[in-house]
Amino acid sequence: MAALVLSSGGLVAATQEAAAATGDAASAVVSPADPKPPLTASNPGPQTGTAGVPVTPVQLYCYHQNYICDWKITGLPPGLTYTSYGNISGTTTVAGFYTVNGTVKDVIDQRTATTSFSWTINP
Repeated sequence: MAALVLSSGGLVAATQEAAAATGDAASAVVSPADPKPPLTASNPGPQTGTAGVPVTPVQLYCYHQNYICDWKITGLPPGLTYTSYGNISGTTTVAGFYTVNGTVKDVIDQRTATTSFSWTINP
């Protein structure tokens, strides 16, 4: 006879009585699937602006169980800055085409996710 038992800690134990006359039971612990959803990073899509004009701030988001995320952003047009919360703002200074890359880390369980988008700055 086989049975599955869910412990209070979330582990599933599978037991099966041995067919041997001794009546010994064999048991195995099955690792549960990770109950946390994956960390994902928002993508605002392509952005545009004009050199010398303040940009409309862009907010990047992380989606995860903990919601305590730390952003690292590279490739921003000159003149723009970001916060560790994923807010990008400032006044661009140089026209061009830029590829912005963001990496977000969940500060509790250290999972990471990435996003990438283009930012065109017109003269």
